[in-house]
Amino acid sequence: MIHRVGNAAAWPAVEKFVVSIVAAGVLWGALGSAGPAEAQTRTLASAGAWEAFGGTTKDKKQRVCGVSYSAGGRYFGIKYYSGDKEFTVQLGSKEWTVDDGAKITLFLSMDGASPWRAAATGMHFSDGDAGLEFEIDFDKIDQFVDEFRAANQMRVRFDGQKVSPWQVSLSGTNAVSNAMLVCLRNM
Repeated sequence: MIHRVGNAAAWPAVEKFVVSIVAAGVLWGALGSAGPAEAQTRTLASAGAWEAFGGTTKDKKQRVCGVSYSAGGRYFGIKYYSGDKEFTVQLGSKEWTVDDGAKITLFLSMDGASPWRAAATGMHFSDGDAGLEFEIDFDKIDQFVDEFRAANQMRVRFDGQKVSPWQVSLSGTNAVSNAMLVCLRNM
């Protein structure tokens, strides 16, 4: 789960993902999330190293919409699986060695705003690359995505780990977030 570190009471609303999802009639069923990289998706839009995608889980039981970044052996994705009560964030690197189930604290900051702290869980993608996964509750997704869309850079720091911090360009995230919103509305 992700939590804001510090005060961020005055963030403008760019788009309200939660309202859009509810308006689209998403059922709040008890379906579980698909595992890492277990989806059949197609690219809906791309901008730089960012892309929006949509499709279904491999077993076709859930629809999925998201945005992702893949460059330099690193991956970052924000996904929504139909029926879930949160968004899933996954990040990974070909260089990492992470045990499945390991708990790792990470901090994300966008353009110097107060950082977000997440308790991530270690996992592996279907290609064998190590990754981390955490959730963003609906009550926090609007603020997170507003910052994500408006910022120029995202920095990820890994607490107590021998992993260099990431710095990722967010150029193009507004465009791909718009495509993800259309995907969510069509669920």
